[in-house]
Amino acid sequence: MVIPNSIDNVFTYVLTNGIFDIISDYGVTAVAMKLVAGAATYKGSLKLGSVDSTAIPLTMNDPVTIGQGLAIDRLTIDASAGTVYIICRRQ
Repeated sequence: MVIPNSIDNVFTYVLTNGIFDIISDYGVTAVAMKLVAGAATYKGSLKLGSVDSTAIPLTMNDPVTIGQGLAIDRLTIDASAGTVYIICRRQ
């Protein structure tokens, strides 16, 4: 079924042994990640005062969702040693 005036707004990707950066130009407002093999991390770029963002490890089969309706800028998913399922939504 085709919904009139609908837009493509969902992106899915299997990231294996690589790095994926989300920038505001993509218009992504929410991202879900799930580690399914190996090891992987995610890291923002925001600096709060003198404190830099640090990488957070993903836990096997424990999904993480990020998003509050505004475009996500400079989120890095590093699956250099693993496989992560990624689902993004764009408004």
